[in-house]
Amino acid sequence: MTSKTIFNMNAKLKKAVQIKAKKEGLTLSDVLNFSARAYIDGDLRVKLIDRDTAEALDDIAHGRVISQEALFKKLGL
Repeated sequence: MTSKTIFNMNAKLKKAVQIKAKKEGLTLSDVLNFSARAYIDGDLRVKLIDRDTAEALDDIAHGRVISQEALFKKLGL
């Protein structure tokens, strides 16, 4: 069973993926499905997540954090 998914993608990026995929005998849909499966299986890492995690760990290491209680108080919760 398949379903349609609609999302926004940079036009130049889309064209580049389509050209490369076609050279390899694939479609854009094939590449996106392979990418999704690799992500689920842990074979595809997203650098943005890694960067955010590294920044968070740096914040913790340098004491740039507040407690949950302090955060709730700051937010008025």
